[in-house]
Amino acid sequence: MARFVCDACGQEVHIMDGVVSWTREDKKLGNFKLTHKNDSCQPENNRHRELYTLTLASGFMEFVSYLLERWEDGFILTDPASLRSVMRQLNVHMHEKLLMLVEE
Repeated sequence: MARFVCDACGQEVHIMDGVVSWTREDKKLGNFKLTHKNDSCQPENNRHRELYTLTLASGFMEFVSYLLERWEDGFILTDPASLRSVMRQLNVHMHEKLLMLVEE
């Protein structure tokens, strides 16, 4: 399975020990980070989702839906590279998970 890497310390993040966080202020979304849950790695973002929920198909689609609804409401993305980085890690995991299901 794909490895998740902490945006703060660069170490591996196990699914149950991770969180994806971001800021949501004044119709802006930004500073998306995939980190360990511990205080030393987590940025001071005001929104988050547990990593294990985002690794489920339903949780991943719920997160994508959340983003689409915010953009529909006029929110702008202040830091596209941070979202791209988080989504890249999640996408690799979801892709490998689907391949495993197809192979069975």
